[in-house]
Formats: sequence, C-alpha cells, structure tokens
Amino acid sequence: MRFPRVLLCATTLLAIFAAYTLEAQGQGQTQGQQAPSDVPLFQVTSTLVFLDVTVLDKKGHPVVTGLTKDDFQITEDKKPQRIFSFEAPETHVMGANAGDDNPDGKAPVTIFVLDLLDSNFQDFAYIRYEVQKFLDEQPAELTSPAELMVVGNQSLEMLQGYTRNKADLLYALKHLPAALPFKEMNGMFYWDRFDQSIDALQQIALQNKGVPGRKNIVWVGHGGPNIDLYAPDMTGQFAQDLKEYVHTTTNMLVDARMSLFVIYPGLNVVTRRTSLSEMDADADLGDDDPFEGDINFGVFVNETGGKLFFHRNDIDMEMQRSERLGSEYYTLTYQPQDVGDDGKFRRIRVTLRDRNLRAVTKTGYFAPDKKNPVDPRQQTMINISEAASSTISYDALGVKVVGVVHHPDTRSAQLTVQVKGKNLGWSETGDGRSSASLVVAAVSRSGDGSIVASRMEHISVSSPPQDPTLRAEESTSFPLSIRVPRKTKLVRVVIETEEGGRIGTADLDRKVIDTAPTAPTPQPQLTHHRPAYVRPAASQTP
Repeated sequence: MRFPRVLLCATTLLAIFAAYTLEAQGQGQTQGQQAPSDVPLFQVTSTLVFLDVTVLDKKGHPVVTGLTKDDFQITEDKKPQRIFSFEAPETHVMGANAGDDNPDGKAPVTIFVLDLLDSNFQDFAYIRYEVQKFLDEQPAELTSPAELMVVGNQSLEMLQGYTRNKADLLYALKHLPAALPFKEMNGMFYWDRFDQSIDALQQIALQNKGVPGRKNIVWVGHGGPNIDLYAPDMTGQFAQDLKEYVHTTTNMLVDARMSLFVIYPGLNVVTRRTSLSEMDADADLGDDDPFEGDINFGVFVNETGGKLFFHRNDIDMEMQRSERLGSEYYTLTYQPQDVGDDGKFRRIRVTLRDRNLRAVTKTGYFAPDKKNPVDPRQQTMINISEAASSTISYDALGVKVVGVVHHPDTRSAQLTVQVKGKNLGWSETGDGRSSASLVVAAVSRSGDGSIVASRMEHISVSSPPQDPTLRAEESTSFPLSIRVPRKTKLVRVVIETEEGGRIGTADLDRKVIDTAPTAPTPQPQLTHHRPAYVRPAASQTP
C-alpha cells in the first residue's frame, strides 16, 4: 500500500495526537441549530504519544538487543506514565512488498537537507562533495527511502522525492546549480535567514505529516542563526511572538515524528570555537521552556531526539552516524493524563533500569494554548501544502502557465506563470507604485499523487503607477523553475496571497513538458540581487 503525502490540517498542534474523537457540541439540539461560535467543534478525548528512543551504552554505541518494555520508565512532568505499546529495533525494517519510493512506516526514512542559505560558498562546495561521497558508498538500492532538499537564498526546494534508487539521488545532487549564498555573506539578511530556516523545518514537517513512521532530517550545514531572547531589544510582544513561532515549529516536528540531525561543515573545523547550537544540543535544559534563553538549531536537535555533529572533518562519516542513530531505535507509546490547554512545556524523560544505559528521544512538547490563535505564517504553509496535494482546482487568482521550456539535461522545466491582477491584494508603496506579496509553490507529482519534487518561495510583484481599475484587469507574469524527476506525471503550481489568503492553482501534464521547446539549462549568472520581481509596465513585453 502506498502512502502519498496527503497533508492534514490538525485542530491542534499538540505533539503526536494519534487519536481524535469528534464530539458534537450541544447534544440534543434540534436539527438546524448551530453550536455557539466560541465552542470548539473538536475535543481531544484520547492522546497517544510516540517516542522513538535510541539507547546508548557508556561508549555511545546503540544498544539494539536484550531490552524489553519492562526495562524502560517514562515520566511526563515528573509523573510516571504507563507504556501503552513497545517495538524493538528489529521491527524497523522495510517490508518485503514495499516499493522503490514507498515509506511503509516500518523503516525510518531520511530527508537530506543541504543548507546553502546559512553556509559560505567554500563550505557549501565541501557539503556537495561530501554528500556525493556518502551516496557513492551506498548500495544501488538504499535500505529505506530518502529524499534530497536544498535551502537556498530564496526557496526551499525538494530536488528528489522519496526513492531507494541511489542513481536518482546522485543525479539530482550533480545537477544542483552553483549559487552564491548572498544572504549569508550580508549581515542585513540575518533575520531573513532565521525566518527561512525555521520556515523550512515547518514545511518539511508539513510535507511529511502523512508519511507513517519515523523521519530523520539530516541537515548538512550550520542551520539558522542564533537568537538571544535575553538581548535588550527582545522584549514585549516581539519576544512572545518568537517563542510561539518556535513552540509551533517544535510541535510540528514532534507531531510528524521527526528527529533533527545537524552536521556542521568546514574544511578546518578543529580551529572553530564551540557554538551555542552545539552546547544547547547536548545540554540538559531542565523542565522549563527550552527556548527561554537562546533560539537555535541545537535546541531543535535536543527537542526532537537528534544529534549535532561538529568536530570531525568527514561529513560523509557523520552522515553514516546520523543514519545509524536514526534507524536503531525502540518505539514506545503512552497516554498522558490532564494535558490541559495552558501552552506550557511538557517535559518527557525516559530512563532505563540499567543505569549504565542512556535513552535519547524527544524531550517534550508544548500543550495547546487556548489564548493564542494559529500563526498566520503556519496557516499559509498548511493552505499551500493542502492545495499542492489536492486534486481540486483553486481559481481565486486565475493562475495559468503560459510558457514552458524543457531542460532535459537537468530534468527540469522553466515555467512562465500568469496571475490575474484583480485579486492580488495590492498595497501602495512610498514611490507611488503598488506591490503584492505572494507565496509560490510548484510540485511534481507521480501517478499515485506522491510529491517527487517541489519548490516553495516568497516573491513580491510590483506595478507601475496607474489607475487601480486598469491594474485589476491586467495580468502579472513571472518565471518559476521546477525539477521534473522521471516519475513525474503532473506539475501543479500553487499561489497564495500573503494578504487575504486567496489561492489559485494551475496543472501541467507531463506530456506538455516533454513536447515543449527544449534548451540547455542556463548557467547561473552573478547578478545584483533584487529583493522583488518588478512587473513591466503595460506597454512592455512580460
């Protein structure tokens, strides 16, 4: 059985709710009556917390045999919990009938993320070399599916969706175009990099919500920059919004059963000072909010039961260690009592009867907070992800693909996308122009609906001064590139306005791409960065 990535909008971001009970409010109401608007339509009456636990001996080696359910003890907020179910490491292997790209929930899957956004040019070249070295050493068919993603200056792109075919992963890696990490080179983009890095974690969690079993994110790069919440300017609502942002991200990762492994690159890492991320990844952060002081990838590593590797030169060796730690684990579940809706951190601890052994797992989750609505940024990602996976067309923006150029040498396509101007939510700028902010995604889908490649980015379009009525009747065009792996049957473009949340989609059959004009993939050019795409005046050619 295949599990296409169908993305669900959960009523709460509480970690790993495995069972929901629909409970009609105001039972006994006559037909046609409506429950009060302030009464929730869903009430959680049963919860199941999944813990994927790696057990280490004194030397840090995984222990995979000889343990039973009775060897483990679980506490949540210091209260003992009864273990509901238990799975040993030997059960976490691919089923005999699993397909090439089919995560069946038995074996963990791996998402390799190459971090161009936060790595300098030399480090990223080294990352590519070491990741290729790692893949070259793998068998032709991997033991479980993996996918390859890159976080770039402007976008999060899935180069290759889940596959056990090593050749497909290598092809995608070798055809990743070179680019200058201009945001890492320019301090003005510090907050951009922070937002994009955290957004990438959220998007990866959303894309994998419907995939069963454990998922390991192997993030090769430095991860987003550190934010110190004790800094003088981190006060009031701004600091609170940051906390809620990372609390939501934590629960999304935990909810999707994802563990984060971060591998720092560097040709000479021995001379580098220990980073805050490294210290936070290995620290016992106590029972309070783990993001109370610093926000960095090390805290997310700690929270999700992963590992941060820093002191070695061989990235491929650390990738092997990440895969091993992420694949040799026990799965325990329990049902917590009196979760509440106060938004507070729930601390989970797993200990073993043999005190010479150590358990590594997620350290907790944040309870729902009835006082805080869903983050608009997160809701936008949910909307985009649902529209990308849906078979329903969305026509609020009049989206069309008006031009296609096929690049067979890289299995990609350059699309020209057109959007009607009347629903874009234009805002006046200081120079008399108008602009609109859009979230744009493109996905390549296989015949069963699984996503095999994707790209997501935020863009701004600009309009010259003119009558708003005329502007509404015109269309805005912009370029968009997307990978088209061999299993692609359909490409879907999804656009949502950041103001107003209108959504439009356009679908493109694989046959249209294969019969489109072909051209070699353009070589990357060093150009002056423009923060927004400027739409030409009406008299100019788009």
